[in-house]
Amino acid sequence: MTTTTAGRAPYAALRSPRLRPALALAALLLAAAPPAAAAPPATPADSSEVSPLDWARRVVEARRAVGAAEAEADPERQAALGEAAFRQARALADAPALRGDGPVRDLVLRAQAVYEAHHGASHALPLAPDELAALRGPSFAALLSDEGPPLRDPAVVAAETAAAAEAARREAAEAERASGPTYLFYPAEADQLVADQRAVARRFAGLRRQMRRLFPSVERALRRRDLPTDLKFVAVIESGLNPQAESWAGARGLWQFMPETAAEYGLDSLSVADPAASTAAAARYLQWLGRRFDGDWQLALAAYNCGVGRVERLVDEHRAETGDDPTFWDLHAALPAETQAYVPRFIAVAELLGG
Repeated sequence: MTTTTAGRAPYAALRSPRLRPALALAALLLAAAPPAAAAPPATPADSSEVSPLDWARRVVEARRAVGAAEAEADPERQAALGEAAFRQARALADAPALRGDGPVRDLVLRAQAVYEAHHGASHALPLAPDELAALRGPSFAALLSDEGPPLRDPAVVAAETAAAAEAARREAAEAERASGPTYLFYPAEADQLVADQRAVARRFAGLRRQMRRLFPSVERALRRRDLPTDLKFVAVIESGLNPQAESWAGARGLWQFMPETAAEYGLDSLSVADPAASTAAAARYLQWLGRRFDGDWQLALAAYNCGVGRVERLVDEHRAETGDDPTFWDLHAALPAETQAYVPRFIAVAELLGG
């Protein structure tokens, strides 16, 4: 095929060394063009009279204006930038040459979102209902009518939605706990107290070997006295399942008996360190505590930790003041700090290791 010299003439002219400086300057001016300071009119000139290069410049300027409006942190300045960007984007969308252009309509949606966050709903834009739905969500139909509710701040709506989801989660978790053993129940406001003890509970996960060795006999001793077998976790948090454990206060053995309590339940300095003997004594003691607190095992565990007399005094004070029988959570703030953490720790350990 033969190509004429005339057919190559326009392209040859563009490659001429004499034109290269001018073309380079034009390219630099286009790239450095700043965002438009003010929005163009909502109704643009006939696009047939505007060159493609000028339309490209306007699209770039509109995109910069929308981006600046979205990024602005100051509400008043964002309102002004959003209004100007919305006018620019609308002017582009109304142009016959760009009507239906996907990127331009997406730009309009972004500009409208910023605008409406400050100025309320605007229905003068030629957007399809599905595009309005994408912008406004399920309530777009109501917004299209004069009686529709005003648009709300998306951040406020998002915060309310997250709060409602968290409340529903807490309610469901509380209902699940209420369906289990009462000694593992805790109210929603105690969520954080139990969560704080889960890190401690995870440290006991390394005791599974000792659990396999000791728990069968401990569970048998508890069942013989019709006690919840989960009380075996008292030995976990008391001694880490170490029969030779001894505290700074003088408590000893698997169940950390104080000397006077150990003697009361028939343990001497040798048998208190014997797993079988101390477990039999602990089962008797726990049975007595359960009866003393009318089967409220959380109060019984609090008494196991800080003493029966202290817990009974708080129970009596609460009854005299309110006329109601208190729970551990009613007395929580009045208990010693160690006891405040003791029952949440028992719950966390039982949840983690008991399944």
